[in-house]
Amino acid sequence: MSIVYLYPMVEMTRHTAGRVYLIALLLSVVGFIVLMAVGVTTTPAGAEPTLVFGWMTMPLVIGVGFVAYWLVAYIIYFFFFWPYR
Repeated sequence: MSIVYLYPMVEMTRHTAGRVYLIALLLSVVGFIVLMAVGVTTTPAGAEPTLVFGWMTMPLVIGVGFVAYWLVAYIIYFFFFWPYR
């Protein structure tokens, strides 16, 4: 068995673009946790929820932003920095 089979992300950690990509994803996860800890996604008792575009609640907006960030990061990494072209 090769080491690549045992550790599927080892090829990403061996070049700079892969490390940058993984750090960007880690920062997005940390940012998501911070937003939840600060209370951006909560609604105070008796208050109206914050709506964006009149129908999107803040947890949905943050979730869509999180997924969009991961998608854009993956597309940039895959099309411009993929080591196996």
